[in-house]
Amino acid sequence: MQSAGLLTAEQLTIVFGNVQELIDVNDKFTEHLQDSIDQAFDRGDEDLLTVSIGEIFLEFVNMLPAFQTYCLQQSAAVNMLNALEKEKELLRIFLDVSQNDNTALRRMNLRSFLMAPLQRVTKYPLLLSRISKATAERHPDHARLREAKSRVESHLEHVNTRTKQEGATWSLRSFRRDSRKSREVVNIEMREMSVRTVGWARESTRFVMEGPLQISQPADGQWARKGSRALKFQNVQSLLMVHDKSSGKFAVLREPIHLGNCVVSADPECDDTFEVLDIRREAFVLRATDKSRTQQWFRQIKRYTRDLGPWRKRRNALPNIMINTAQSRS
Repeated sequence: MQSAGLLTAEQLTIVFGNVQELIDVNDKFTEHLQDSIDQAFDRGDEDLLTVSIGEIFLEFVNMLPAFQTYCLQQSAAVNMLNALEKEKELLRIFLDVSQNDNTALRRMNLRSFLMAPLQRVTKYPLLLSRISKATAERHPDHARLREAKSRVESHLEHVNTRTKQEGATWSLRSFRRDSRKSREVVNIEMREMSVRTVGWARESTRFVMEGPLQISQPADGQWARKGSRALKFQNVQSLLMVHDKSSGKFAVLREPIHLGNCVVSADPECDDTFEVLDIRREAFVLRATDKSRTQQWFRQIKRYTRDLGPWRKRRNALPNIMINTAQSRS
């Protein structure tokens, strides 16, 4: 269309939106699924019982914001296409001829093709539900299938909310009867804001944990002796995300804490809290709603921080590696 002078590059961008991103996302999903099928055949699993559809969809959920972007652009795309067809007779003739004479188009008009991604993504919950019903409860993928269905539904409900906020005249079919936002919908909003803040690509971002934490900044590392009761905590929604190389509801509390510059530590005398020390800047004491959740956060964050060796008994919150380095240089 652009080479024929029917549409400018800007008009094409409005009409087709981020369709190339959708193509890339679906190619990646298809490739992952095909790899799993090939591996099953290599193991002699001709019934494909070892293919974890639920696990694949859970990894694919992080790609759903690409569909959201496309959905939010649809009203502008349709309006632009309607206006252009009225203004440009050659464009209207081109679309009519293509629809009737090109067998690959199956006599579908351009608007039908533009709606196809939306129609596809709304079928995923039903597809996952049917696969889940056909999967034995003892199968390791059964729970993941149900979780994937729930998370896809939450994303679709989030898209509905956004389209209403944008004043669109249409929306995806609603998948939840209650008007309250589910926790997953809230988490979706936080993920979107966090990815924009750090500037990471969606496809290389993995969300490890999320949920409420309480945060405090103690003075001079005295919190261990006085105990957590002496600290003033602030409630925050927290998200642990990693960058995999192999204004809205939320506002940024502070600059992101880059775990590559941090040491994480838990004091035996304060098992309901843990500390994240940015070796170049400051320290933070964190805790969750209960000790079990606190320990879960601690283990996950510790996994992604720098391995600076064991901590010595507290003295101004300095890790052993700093002491050992100083001794080796003397």
